Amino acid sequence: MEDANEDYASAEEEEEIAEPVENFELIGEQQDRRSIRRVFQALVPRNYIVQEPQQQAIGNQEQHQQQPDQASQDQHDENREPGLNQEPLPQLAAQPQPRVDVDEPEVLPAVVLIDHPPLPSPPSTSRRSQADEPAVISLDTPSPPKKRKRLSIADKSLKKSPETKATIVDDEDDGLTCPICLDSWEMSGEHRLVSLRCGHLFGESCIRRWLNESQRQSSVKVCPQCKTKAAFKDIRHLYAKRIQMLDTDIREQLEAERRRTQTLTTELATAKLAHTLTSEKLMLMQKDYERLKELVRAGGGRGAFGGDGAGSGGQKSIHMLPTHRLYMEKNFEITREPGCRVLLYSAKHSMLVASQKSAQNLFPGYGVRFIDPPSFKPLHFLHTSALLIRDVAFSESQHLLTVASREPKIKIFDIRTRLCSSMFTAHDKMLWSCALDRNEREHFLYGGDLRGGVYIYDLRFPETILCEFQAEENFSPVIHIVPVPPNKTFISGGFLVCQLTALTFYEYASASDTAVPTRLNVDGPFLSMQYDSVQDTLLISARSNPNSPQSRFILGRLDKIDNTPVLKVKATIYGSKATPIMTRPTQLGVEDNTLVVGYLQDSKQLMMHDVRREERVQTMPVNEVIYDICPVATQAGSYLAALTDNKCRVYKVNSSKR
Repeated sequence: MEDANEDYASAEEEEEIAEPVENFELIGEQQDRRSIRRVFQALVPRNYIVQEPQQQAIGNQEQHQQQPDQASQDQHDENREPGLNQEPLPQLAAQPQPRVDVDEPEVLPAVVLIDHPPLPSPPSTSRRSQADEPAVISLDTPSPPKKRKRLSIADKSLKKSPETKATIVDDEDDGLTCPICLDSWEMSGEHRLVSLRCGHLFGESCIRRWLNESQRQSSVKVCPQCKTKAAFKDIRHLYAKRIQMLDTDIREQLEAERRRTQTLTTELATAKLAHTLTSEKLMLMQKDYERLKELVRAGGGRGAFGGDGAGSGGQKSIHMLPTHRLYMEKNFEITREPGCRVLLYSAKHSMLVASQKSAQNLFPGYGVRFIDPPSFKPLHFLHTSALLIRDVAFSESQHLLTVASREPKIKIFDIRTRLCSSMFTAHDKMLWSCALDRNEREHFLYGGDLRGGVYIYDLRFPETILCEFQAEENFSPVIHIVPVPPNKTFISGGFLVCQLTALTFYEYASASDTAVPTRLNVDGPFLSMQYDSVQDTLLISARSNPNSPQSRFILGRLDKIDNTPVLKVKATIYGSKATPIMTRPTQLGVEDNTLVVGYLQDSKQLMMHDVRREERVQTMPVNEVIYDICPVATQAGSYLAALTDNKCRVYKVNSSKR
């Protein structure tokens, strides 16, 4: 095989090759085609395929040998594979053919050699053969086009489209999300990665909700994928390294920064408010100083007369205000069992209710006692809960009464039928306070839990929580909630939330019912909160703290400074030093003045303070602890109802002008 390649590559040996080809053609009648093919197989490398085209006449063949087909040669060059030597093989020298009779034309076989990928062979020793290695040998006819090679399975895998690869990646990403909510897992929090006993992965909050719904609908807890039985004890937390989980660190940092910004904004608004109040006080002192200076210059008599005429004009307005006194009107027993805590009056329904312990052994627990305001006689009893009642609220536009006790639900009763119409829950948490909104949001119900959370419900959809606000820093219980109607300062209104250690105002946005919380500039700890919608004033009862050694009754009004809600304090009334019991004071608006009435625990006295005169006008001894005080306005006059452990004291408010 090596000798054939060397002889085929050299020019001198080509002539020697042509002679035996010519001799074989001359004696073609004596030897058959098999011998000719054997010789050419010896002369041609094994990686060439020999084909026999159709036979031609000698005359045409001779002409064809003299004028080779250039188009065939070009087509052959295009079909050649890369990697081989690109120089074409020299054609064999065509020798003149001998004359043959026409009667018996001689047909010679034409040989066409087609180039195929070379097989591994030992290196050739001839440099010329390496440089002039032929790709196609054509004796007399053009070579046919080379057949297309069929790709193997390995080659097909290399030519796959990028879309298929992207689809595979997407299929792999399907295992990185929760199959219930189709959201990414988290490294911590409610949606952290967990698995069941069967091995399927879910978010913790999603699988817990699924198991609850599965038990409620079919009374069997099953896996949402394989439908095998599952239980809450089968939930296991996973700590995977190769599973994509949502990193909540950035979100937590953002929330911390937002809280810090809100705190700084509130502190800035508080400082601006203090600066404004100090500036006003300084201006008043400056005016007083100028007035007294003028009096000293004018002389004593004239100044005194002038002072009586001009300066005492303001004092006359204060002295001309009527004085108010409290007189005991009635003291009646509500129940023999101690347990009264809450007292509430509704002017629209003309009804006074007091919480008490049930006196019937068949219905143990607690309820409310209805009292007739004109005569102050106890009426019927309504059983509400098995635990102590902490808060009650009336609906101004509907005949509804809400009751919040130490149970994980708020109950709503119809005061006409005295039947429970609906109940509201909040993730099985203890609800301590409740309130009903008015006007446009009369169907809104507010609830506060033991851990500082606030929930908003719709009375028409008891099973749905419209919105909830969970405590982030302060986890003290919510002791009272009051709605704030729209006014000039707060166009859309809002609601106040009083916790044991924080006071927050939630302002509604004008475009929607979204509430924005803002912590007010008042220091606790707090005992109670009362809002007067007529005077737009807020009364807060606070315990003693390091800055104030005595308890305080703070009367103020909501205001805005740089679009930040603040509490503008009008009066601060100091009470007793020790406040072991949670009591509720009240405010009573009379003409253009405000009276604050509260219970002093250390001296056991009932105190009344005049805000305009800035003085305590009356104190009365009380042997029992007064838990709640409520103003009652009737056609006969103004009253104050004070609730003790099992009795109700009624005081008549008398006014007299000097």
